[in-house]
Amino acid sequence: MENLLAGVFAPLTGFVETHAVWAGPIVFAICFLECLAIVSAFVPATLMLIGIGSLATAGVLDLATLCVWGSAGAGFGFWVSYEGGRRYARQIEALPWLVRRPELLARGHRFFERWGTMAVFIGRFVGPARVVVPLLAGTMGVDARRFHVANWVSAVAWAPLLLAPTAIAAALERWMESMPPEHRSLVSLAIIAGIFFAWRALRRRD
Repeated sequence: MENLLAGVFAPLTGFVETHAVWAGPIVFAICFLECLAIVSAFVPATLMLIGIGSLATAGVLDLATLCVWGSAGAGFGFWVSYEGGRRYARQIEALPWLVRRPELLARGHRFFERWGTMAVFIGRFVGPARVVVPLLAGTMGVDARRFHVANWVSAVAWAPLLLAPTAIAAALERWMESMPPEHRSLVSLAIIAGIFFAWRALRRRD
């Protein structure tokens, strides 16, 4: 399935490689749509961003520039969703797509009840939550200043994770290789433990 999807998006990466000047705006648009409430459910952004990011890892594009565009798109996607939820709460909750999926709103409300404003940050990295979290932040009256802090900090962290997973992994490997052997084991255990406890916490969010 992944090979099939990679083939589907090959023309996009080919276009970006040939027309590098459009790489930034295209990444902005993908990240914006991926972080736009409800629309996010229909955007297969992960493979597209990894594909474009691979061009940066290969030196064809500038990775830092792509990350800036991606972070901006992600931040504005949540921001637009938040404002939509704040201004049009009733109309949005009455949308047929959401009415047919009441579990999305129910899970989103429980997510906020458990995590508070941090739900905005955490929700960025959880696909199902990303579909409704910024919208619910607006409908539930989350303080705008707290929302924007969580929104933009998470956007800056999220975009590079999708655009440069191989580059991040390589940098982490180089960093660990520079350590004494006994320290590498401790760092590896700390990373595994952190991932495990984060996974457990997210699993209990409902």
